[in-house]
Amino acid sequence: MDYLAELRRQGFHQADDRRDSEGRVQFDSDLYCGTPDEVTVQVYASNQQVLEREFMPTLEALLPLIDEMVIGLGEINADLAQIILFRGRLGLHFWSRRINNEFTAVYARSGDRWVFQGFGEIFVDG
Repeated sequence: MDYLAELRRQGFHQADDRRDSEGRVQFDSDLYCGTPDEVTVQVYASNQQVLEREFMPTLEALLPLIDEMVIGLGEINADLAQIILFRGRLGLHFWSRRINNEFTAVYARSGDRWVFQGFGEIFVDG
């Protein structure tokens, strides 16, 4: 999937006005809306300018790798629902196909690579 091209078409919108303890708000971009491939990109930044300046370069490098990262997890019988950048970590959030279950594959950056850390919670201090 060309997540990056779709992100450029859709852009980001501020999801709410509540700021966290570090002054960040949630920005979302809903890609491939209304299709079986629908996925949300979720980023936390203090404002749109910071998002563009500090997070877009990461997303431009990361989004072309998403399909490969999902394949690297093996057969998980789930659909990718969200791509989350939070406090320098990446979360690929999935919804199971057969049972009511959600889970997140968490990655940490190591140089210019993203390294799988395990399945867990992305919204914790790293």
